[in-house]
Amino acid sequence: MENKQENIINRNEVNILILMFFVVVLAEVIAELFEYTVFIYILKPLLSPLLITIYWKSSKTRNNYFIAALFFVLIANVFFISKEFSSALLGSIFFMIYRILIIYIVIKIIRVKSYLPIVLGSIPFLILFLYVTSLTIDELGDGFYIYIMQIIFMSFLGGFSLANYIIKNNKMNYWLLISSVLFTLIQFVLIIRMYYISMSIFQPIAMLLYAFAQFSLYKFMILSEEN
Repeated sequence: MENKQENIINRNEVNILILMFFVVVLAEVIAELFEYTVFIYILKPLLSPLLITIYWKSSKTRNNYFIAALFFVLIANVFFISKEFSSALLGSIFFMIYRILIIYIVIKIIRVKSYLPIVLGSIPFLILFLYVTSLTIDELGDGFYIYIMQIIFMSFLGGFSLANYIIKNNKMNYWLLISSVLFTLIQFVLIIRMYYISMSIFQPIAMLLYAFAQFSLYKFMILSEEN
């Protein structure tokens, strides 16, 4: 009886933290829309610590690699706030470390018998990213090689998620696929904003997609532990 009450209390605490997470997301989206830089510096770094806390309260096993990945993406987000190229470059490096850790976690969780479906699943993602790269190759400058590494990692994870969902359709694989698709959409939104249509609405959209992508990844982690 006592354990049941503790579980109920813990679940309620998690639900409150999730609500807080999305309240901060909403506030951050508004701050991005109206370009309130001070609020962006305050709110954006809160997302990862909140997600770490939610995961810590929800998880029974607590994957340290996932917590480390969220820590690296926190640092990346701080650098991404600045408009300077050097800060964006550092942010990209930390985000790449985050991406490598996530791929490592996913591969450890999901054992595959053949990588052929993953290679085939990666092709649509790779074609889309290469097309975007061809449109922006002149503007990438010194960030070209880091960007190429990013799209390789994202294409692999996208292909892995798609192939695995087709092979085994369950909630865990569904959330992983949603996360991969959302992260892919973010790249297109940011490219459009940076090089084609400079409208303030695109950054809030990217922020919203990012928040849901991270939350989807959290859902994948929790469901993988339950399975």
